[in-house]
Amino acid sequence: MQEKRHFENLQKPITIGKTFIKNRIALAPMGDIYQVFDMQTGVVNQAWVDYLTERAKGGVGLLIPTAMKVADDILTYREYGLCDWVTFNYASMRVYNELAQYAHSYGSAIFFQLSAGRGRVARPDAFDDERFIPVSASDNEGVFRPDKRCRPITVEEIKKIVKSFGEAAKILVKAGIDGVELHAHEGYLLDEFATALWNKRTDKYGGNLEQRLTFAKEILYEIKDKAGSDFPVTYRYGVKHFIKSPLKSALRVGESEIGRDVEESIELAKILEKAGFDGLHLDVGCYESVYWAHPPIYQPWGMAADLTGKVKQAVKIPCIVAGKLGLPELAEKLVADGKADMVALGRPLLADAYWPKKAFEGRADEITPCIGCHEEMYKSEMYQFTTCAVNPLCANERNFAIKPAPVKKRVLVAGGGVGGMEAASVATMRGHDVTVYERADELGGHLIEASAPPFKRDIGRLLDYYKTRLGKLSVKVKLNQAVTPELVEKEKPDVVIVATGSGSLIPNIPGVEGKNVVTSIDGFLGKKEIGSKAVVIGGGLEGCEMAIWLAQRKKKVTLVEMLPKLVDTIHRANRVMVLDLLEDGKVDVRLETTAVEITDGGVVCKGKEGNRFEIPADTVILAVGLKPNRGLYESLVGKSREVYEIGDCKSPRKIGDAIWEGCMVANNI
Repeated sequence: MQEKRHFENLQKPITIGKTFIKNRIALAPMGDIYQVFDMQTGVVNQAWVDYLTERAKGGVGLLIPTAMKVADDILTYREYGLCDWVTFNYASMRVYNELAQYAHSYGSAIFFQLSAGRGRVARPDAFDDERFIPVSASDNEGVFRPDKRCRPITVEEIKKIVKSFGEAAKILVKAGIDGVELHAHEGYLLDEFATALWNKRTDKYGGNLEQRLTFAKEILYEIKDKAGSDFPVTYRYGVKHFIKSPLKSALRVGESEIGRDVEESIELAKILEKAGFDGLHLDVGCYESVYWAHPPIYQPWGMAADLTGKVKQAVKIPCIVAGKLGLPELAEKLVADGKADMVALGRPLLADAYWPKKAFEGRADEITPCIGCHEEMYKSEMYQFTTCAVNPLCANERNFAIKPAPVKKRVLVAGGGVGGMEAASVATMRGHDVTVYERADELGGHLIEASAPPFKRDIGRLLDYYKTRLGKLSVKVKLNQAVTPELVEKEKPDVVIVATGSGSLIPNIPGVEGKNVVTSIDGFLGKKEIGSKAVVIGGGLEGCEMAIWLAQRKKKVTLVEMLPKLVDTIHRANRVMVLDLLEDGKVDVRLETTAVEITDGGVVCKGKEGNRFEIPADTVILAVGLKPNRGLYESLVGKSREVYEIGDCKSPRKIGDAIWEGCMVANNI
């Protein structure tokens, strides 16, 4: 039996300034405001307190809620995610004090992250208001609206912002908040001042690096003056921007950085330490290189640890390090090796609020893994409910708490995919007698083929987690047994949860039955050998990932898509990295192209102008979507017993949808 690790280095306490922090785990600031703030008034609600308190219960040493903008009289437009929460909003002060008391009762410290505003990264919808003119350090283009110029912020306005930081800190210290962090990351206003690429000023706020940090140092001195010299202040920034050209995508190996690079970040850290900052929070990336600042599933774990580690070695003040560090063994090693003083976890703590507690108790295999999807966190640009794909209870801790069922029932779950496994787990936790039937010889459904490419290893971790979860809950599982109406009638369960999933959609194309044709599912599972020259039909996520996987295996790949864009429905960070991986793999992408016939030698296509041509291929992979397996549900619905339909058999969608429905149904039977 493998010895259980308890991650002793992560458990060691630390101080930032004079503030005691019980361990080395910090909740990284994220978009938690999207689900818990009133975007018009800036008043926080109970869900925000519950969300953060749950992470304190889970053992986090330091809570850092997301950026809260000050100085609303300078930027009158209330930008998405950056309303003026603190300086002019006393309605939330009681809530801040309540939160501080809850956090402290569980032994957690809490720092508020304060921002001077978005500057050049103002969201595109901000420009819908004709009165809105973005400000920046200099006359810069807007990132999301390059056709709009930012006006340089004036010295008088800078002074007002500096004063506003001091006022905010004075309020927060009275509310019981333990410290503040300055948001100077991702090209926001403070980052613009610190970066030569965006700061062309000729006054005292421009020039060399020391001068460009004048704004930040003045804020530090004002906070210390208003909140007290012992009130800790940290500074969060990216140690490398990964920009190859203005408003373009991320750097590739061998390309030159035009933003901030590590060498300058080391000098920046030394200047900040000398100025009196109590700690640094190190990350990478910006909006031009979005998949470095918001790493998708395709990024390797600890992708920036060597870069941030170099900066940490240059200073003596504590350094919190971010950058896809959600594996306990990785986080432990970074602290043990002196590459980080603390590890900041963002989405891993959305996926599992009890990440620290489980790790420290030797239960790391019970940690719900983050799959790097961004889907539920930023769902539909904030117009829908925001949570976590693998944790429906995230930001719903009070409303959706799992409680014992008032009446114990016999529950039959038909299908052992991710939705069925979630439903079985939650129903069992509530006290029901659950049996899962799976027609295949193993659990997992589409998670099995989805985890085949090395860059989708986190899907494999999710599958392993669910298998462990069902095992520890002693859920009865029957493999190689499909559920039929006759079986249901024989077993007579009180509840049937139909999670029979979906199968490959086969397009009506001549030649689709040919020996050289394979579905993407069978291709990922290795059920048919794929030749050296392949055509993938379908440019959704399924097809793009297949093309990337084949290209990384040195295949010559052509990707055919009817629409004018690829993967246009996933989060920006994930989409940009998918497109870059296709480019890196030299995948020949044919947009607005329709496959009209499959031959023994390849695929006959029709272009946008109606022209026909053939793309040679040894193998043709179908990746045009999925069709629901609804037969069982349709045969059972309307009968006397409770019958529910969840996941892909209802409608083929994403992992988060199946988990959400499985949890919600099981939590209410």
